Amino acid sequence: MISMKCKIALNKSRLYGLDYTINPYYGCSHACIYCYVPSLIGITYDEFRVAKPKENIVDVLRKEIRKKKTGIVGISTATDAYQPLERKYGLTRRILKLLQKYRFPIDIQTKSTLVLRDVDIIKEFDYASVGITITTLSEEIARKWEPFSPLPFYRLETASKLVEHGIHAYIFFGPVFPLMKREEVKYTMEEFINAGIKEVVIDKLHIKKGLEGNIKRAFPEQWKKIIKKDGFNEILDEIRKFEGKIEIKMAWE
Repeated sequence: MISMKCKIALNKSRLYGLDYTINPYYGCSHACIYCYVPSLIGITYDEFRVAKPKENIVDVLRKEIRKKKTGIVGISTATDAYQPLERKYGLTRRILKLLQKYRFPIDIQTKSTLVLRDVDIIKEFDYASVGITITTLSEEIARKWEPFSPLPFYRLETASKLVEHGIHAYIFFGPVFPLMKREEVKYTMEEFINAGIKEVVIDKLHIKKGLEGNIKRAFPEQWKKIIKKDGFNEILDEIRKFEGKIEIKMAWE
């Protein structure tokens, strides 16, 4: 396995609600066809889908954290901290132990059931939030949309188990699959609520360099409709009907 080294572990965040970001891996093997991170860091989609551990990130964090002002750390803003590689390297678990020791609040975002492994540490934080990304509950679509991610059912089950453990878990519902019908949206929101989720964060599809080709290959008959995103406002209107039953936020407000 090819690894890499980093010079900085905790980066200043430009994302609302986060003071820092940390990404234990470079790249992401989930290979979601809508991921725009490769275009932001200037590499190809195929390069990005080969994840690499940042082998020295725990040591770098250990040196940095003593000098940093306490603030909310976003974990997994440019990768998934619970890559399959995490089972071997355990970088995320070691990072969590350091952040908890120095009392840094955290906000994790993941598609992986592996986050449940670290419930024992997450529960020890003064503040911890875990967002589980779900873009559709359709297994058929998910296998094309997010080909190497855990299926949506397992992610929803993971979110529910986090809630049972007393951890604040929310659903990052994005990018919402643009061709969802009203009845699908209704069913999806009801399933979120039935799982015990109190908060959902909504995001739409963002078309960046290289993504159009990915979507065309995966959805050869529907790709034009998908990239137009004409149905998002209707989807959002249906989601809004659940206000009062679940807290609804927009990702980029």
